[in-house]
Amino acid sequence: MSDRAGASLSSLIQAELLALRTIRTPWILAGVTVLVTLVLALTPVIDSGKNGAASIGTSAAMLAVLDAIAKGSVVVLLLGVLTVTSEFRHGTATATFLQMPRRRRVLAAKAGTVIAIGSALAVVNLAVAMAVGLSSGAVQLSMLNGDVRLHVLGLVLAYPLYGALGVGIGALFIHQPVAVVLPLAWLLLEHGLADNLPRTARPWSLSAVTSALANAGNVEAVLPVLAGGLALLGYAALALSLGAARVLRRDIT
Repeated sequence: MSDRAGASLSSLIQAELLALRTIRTPWILAGVTVLVTLVLALTPVIDSGKNGAASIGTSAAMLAVLDAIAKGSVVVLLLGVLTVTSEFRHGTATATFLQMPRRRRVLAAKAGTVIAIGSALAVVNLAVAMAVGLSSGAVQLSMLNGDVRLHVLGLVLAYPLYGALGVGIGALFIHQPVAVVLPLAWLLLEHGLADNLPRTARPWSLSAVTSALANAGNVEAVLPVLAGGLALLGYAALALSLGAARVLRRDIT
């Protein structure tokens, strides 16, 4: 057991990656995300010039295609939740923590694994959106100025940050149905109540800091890009810290 306790974080991450490769849920989530990205990227191309939709060659059409990757970060959040809650739902948490008593290290390995998977999925989805955009002419390299590149970078960075947030939420609530439904309900509630929030609080909501990270100029009272990124990182770190404290106190027998 002492050998397992001294296992390096990289070894634990490799073990987590191996475990995720052997179950279907991550593959299904990844496949659905890529498919949704493809559909969302094709939609503005197909609808170009119809019913008021932006025409090919305009910045609006380009952003509509690139924004197809935005929804994938929520799927990575759910993957982070499931990575933790599945251990408790299927009763494998006992064996995991007996073999590796340092629970913080196990949680850190899960976070590192989901961050890596989220980053890879972001790159795949971006490649899909770019392939659609470049082949259709909706995305033109000459139009990819600094603001657009910063926007795309923010969308990509949201994937690993949402993944870490999901791991923290999964560890904090543990019970899978609650941990899955709660962040989704929260995001929907934010969209529905955004106008009713105090003006000073609006820029700090999860949706708003995500938009800030993505350099979204069409959002009212948005934070600067760096502030949005640091806020989202802070939310993920806070969730991981609270989740770690919850897991440390939990009786797994």
